[in-house]
Amino acid sequence: MSVPAGWAGTQPSPVGQRSRRNFAGLPSLLLRLVAIAILAGVGALVAWSSVPALWGWTPVAVVSESMSPNLHRGDVAITSAPPENWTPIVGQVVVVPDPQHPGNTRIHRISGIDENGMLITRGDANGSDDSFRTAPDKVEGIGRLLIPGVALATLDLQEGDPAMFVLQTVAVLGAVALVLRPARKPE
Repeated sequence: MSVPAGWAGTQPSPVGQRSRRNFAGLPSLLLRLVAIAILAGVGALVAWSSVPALWGWTPVAVVSESMSPNLHRGDVAITSAPPENWTPIVGQVVVVPDPQHPGNTRIHRISGIDENGMLITRGDANGSDDSFRTAPDKVEGIGRLLIPGVALATLDLQEGDPAMFVLQTVAVLGAVALVLRPARKPE
């Protein structure tokens, strides 16, 4: 007695073939999901560093290690202008004009207030207070948020070392290409 074609045991199961095909596309799917996660992370960092501007807050790149271990070179501190009738508090992180480098600012912590009401500032990593004092009305910003490391590649690029900036750019462009690539059709 012969068994008709398509009965159990005579040909590979179409279900089995479909399952193997579905697993064949798994690495591509996982790679696409990783690319989406990278782009989501980049988008979140961009949002965290730019959305606060809607409230008048300003991003400030940390350019040295003077505030380590709390703020590091390449971090972005989001600051706001001091409110009216602001009372400085020892321990607050502030952005003040840097008289040693006119036109630049320093982001340091208030370490004290002298007898004339002038602010004494110091970087967390520094062994002594800054050599200058700042009037409270000269404070340009008060620290509100911190976004770690987001400006590091840009600082490196500005200082003549483009490697990290190029690597980040290639990673983001590669992720965009993976996400936008048309999905393979099942065979």
